[in-house]
Amino acid sequence: MKKAVIIPNVNKDSDLSVTEAVINKIFDIGIECYLSDAVSIFSCESKVHRYSDFPLDAELIIVVGGDGSVIDASRYAVAYDIPILAINLGRVGYLAEVEPEELSVLDKLISGDYHIFEKMLLTVDCEGVDCSEVYAVNDVVISHEDYLGISEIGVDDSIGNSLFYRADGVILSTPQGSTAYSLSAGGPIVAHGVDCILLTPVCTHSFFNRSVIFNSSERICVTNRGADTLIVTVDGRLFRELKAKERCYISRAKKRLRMLTFSENSMFRNLFRKMKLLEDID
Repeated sequence: MKKAVIIPNVNKDSDLSVTEAVINKIFDIGIECYLSDAVSIFSCESKVHRYSDFPLDAELIIVVGGDGSVIDASRYAVAYDIPILAINLGRVGYLAEVEPEELSVLDKLISGDYHIFEKMLLTVDCEGVDCSEVYAVNDVVISHEDYLGISEIGVDDSIGNSLFYRADGVILSTPQGSTAYSLSAGGPIVAHGVDCILLTPVCTHSFFNRSVIFNSSERICVTNRGADTLIVTVDGRLFRELKAKERCYISRAKKRLRMLTFSENSMFRNLFRKMKLLEDID
């Protein structure tokens, strides 16, 4: 590991103190640091290489922020096949590996005492929309924009199984997304190493309110069977509208997100530790 791009969330690290600590640590262990021209930090200017175009020879992306920051940076990680390591500045940070007070663990980047796991992504295919570079790290949600009114949503898989929901919406998530919005909606926790597409309805108006787990090889067709226009969001970002009778297709992406971890098989340990932290928040 010789070159790392540092991507801070300047809203969460407003004084860039954590970013500065990360840069100093990375520099001290002999890894070259790359920082965008758009980030104003002068106290360690001599320790960074500035860039306007993303450096394609980078070997690691270090995100200083929460899960949203990881999702934003994932477009570079997926496009250029570079692993991500996240320093958590979020409230919980399920996707983050390292807390700000744990930066000494970065020494392992030099010793090679780390693992890189590949995370499954989802892609969305909508008629008339270029979706070639659209990837969901956590989930794709089809719902009313303001969650007022009942959505009528049909779900069909590739082998002829059909479901129908009268609900506020439906969530289609990756395994890592099972601990995000899907979990809040009552969905199960899925181990990150299990390739599947998890469907969780949101506030169903029927007795069938259970999640369904599809094989990751399925191409899931979601149809707006109601009269109202719905919206499709990808990782919480508005993607497009889904008008009455329109369809969109959700499937496993060919590309994967690579994430660096210092603890093999640490998913459940980290998850329950972070859930406990969340319970302790007043």
